[in-house]
Amino acid sequence: MLAKIFQADQANRKRGPEDSYNAGDSILLSTANRRRDYASPGSGRSAKLFPRHDGPYRVVKAFPQTSTYQLDVPNAPSNFCFTFHASQLKRYVPNGLELFPGRELSRDGPVLLSNGQEEHVIDRILDERRRGRGWQYLVRWKGYGPGDDEWLPRRDIEETIALDEWLGKGRGERGGV
Repeated sequence: MLAKIFQADQANRKRGPEDSYNAGDSILLSTANRRRDYASPGSGRSAKLFPRHDGPYRVVKAFPQTSTYQLDVPNAPSNFCFTFHASQLKRYVPNGLELFPGRELSRDGPVLLSNGQEEHVIDRILDERRRGRGWQYLVRWKGYGPGDDEWLPRRDIEETIALDEWLGKGRGERGGV
């Protein structure tokens, strides 16, 4: 009996206070016991490259007396257990844009039309190419980078200032539509 008390005392000396979560908190869930969910057959991926936590998930019910928490895990299989011990959870801290201002591009939002549809603004046309009987134009969207450039048919950009500028500079299609 004395040995068990001594062992418990030694183990508890290295333990820190346990995090407590409330219903509605966002948390990350450890993937240590769910590695097979990330391994696809024949992928050859090493387990050390799997994510350590996934989520964020929302705490549905909290039982801090027993250190267990019930999570809302969407798209979980039917035999999935939604209750986890606190040692499997980690508080979710979203990236702050004030800490990393260069990570997110400032983007103009879409313009709402009178019929409720969204429309993005074309910054300029970069190039053109012939497709079948018509033309396609490489469009740069206002507030977006080169990774979001898109080829669009002429019918989609027919009455835009960007197309008028493109055709007015002497570039533009040879022979009309």
